[in-house]
Amino acid sequence: MPIDSNLIGASSPPQTFEVTREGVLRFMEATEDPALQSGGAIEYAPPTFPTTFRTRVPGLELDGSRMQLIHGEQQYTYTRKLRIGEKITCVVRVADIRERTGKSGAMTIVVSETTGTDEQQQPVFTGRSTSIVREK
Repeated sequence: MPIDSNLIGASSPPQTFEVTREGVLRFMEATEDPALQSGGAIEYAPPTFPTTFRTRVPGLELDGSRMQLIHGEQQYTYTRKLRIGEKITCVVRVADIRERTGKSGAMTIVVSETTGTDEQQQPVFTGRSTSIVREK
């Protein structure tokens, strides 16, 4: 199950996502966002909306049917809000891979960073995610 630490620094190819009104509303409903109750117009996506942008790093195979995957942490830093209707291009980079042994056995900690840029190639957000991977 060890994940090759040579993947540190590896990146996904750029992938572009559209921030659609339908997608934002579906996300807000699923997360029971209180802004839906305000009755006001929804112009921006919630801060955690980029979790819906799924991008894979070649060679980093995290298979939930063979591994126990635990979401450890998620953090976003923004230069501005995500606007409904815009297109965001994302690249994911493997920032770190560490092996640890705990009370219940070996685990691998994978830290990835996602950068999102707009159509003018201006940065919009950076996301940092920590996953804990264990054998099933």
